[in-house]
Amino acid sequence: LLHDYRAVDDDPHDLLWIDEAVDKNSRSELAALKKNVEFAHAAEEVTFSFEDTVYVDGSAKDVYAFINEANLWSERLPHVATVRLEEDTVGLQTLEMDTRAKDGSVHTTKSYRVTFPHQRIAYKQVTLPALMTLHTGHWTFEDTDQGVAATSQHTVTLNTDNIESILGCGATVADAREYVHTALSTNSRATLTHAKAFAENRR
Repeated sequence: LLHDYRAVDDDPHDLLWIDEAVDKNSRSELAALKKNVEFAHAAEEVTFSFEDTVYVDGSAKDVYAFINEANLWSERLPHVATVRLEEDTVGLQTLEMDTRAKDGSVHTTKSYRVTFPHQRIAYKQVTLPALMTLHTGHWTFEDTDQGVAATSQHTVTLNTDNIESILGCGATVADAREYVHTALSTNSRATLTHAKAFAENRR
C-alpha cells in the first residue's frame, strides 16, 4: 500500500505527523483486508456443495413418489429407524426422523420440505449434527436419454468449533469435509438406490 503526499510548506513537524497517521491507517486497512480475505477463503473451505445421481429405468413420477412419501421410509429404508411426517398444507412438509449411522448410533433430524410434484423436493434441516451449522438440499427428478436422473444435492457449512472434539485432536477442516460428505452421500445413495428399485418394479 503506497501513498504520495506533501505538507504545506513541507514543515518537518507536519510531515512527521502525516507520516505517522498514514502509517497507522495503512496498517489498520491492511489488517482489515487480510482478515476479510482470510475469512472469505475460510468460508469457501467450510461451506461446500455436492450431489449424487442415479439413473432410473422408470418414471419420474414413481421416483418422486418414493422420496415424497417419507412417512414410509422406516419401512423402506434400512438406515431410517423411525419417521414422522406432517403436511398440514399440501406441498409444505415437516419431516423428523431417527437415522442409524454406520457405528450403530441413532441421530434425530428435523427438516422443512417444499415439494414440486414429480420434479423437485427442496429442504432445510433445522436440527443439525454437531459438525454442521447449515444443511440444505434438494432432490430432483429429470427425464434424460439414460432414463430418469434422480439427484440428491447437499449444501453444508461446517461447525469448525466442534471438529477436534468429534474427530479427534489434530483433525482438520479437510477431515471434517470428508467425514460429512461421506456420511450424507452414503445415506443419499442408499435412498436413491431404493427409490430406483421401487420405480423400476412399478414399470
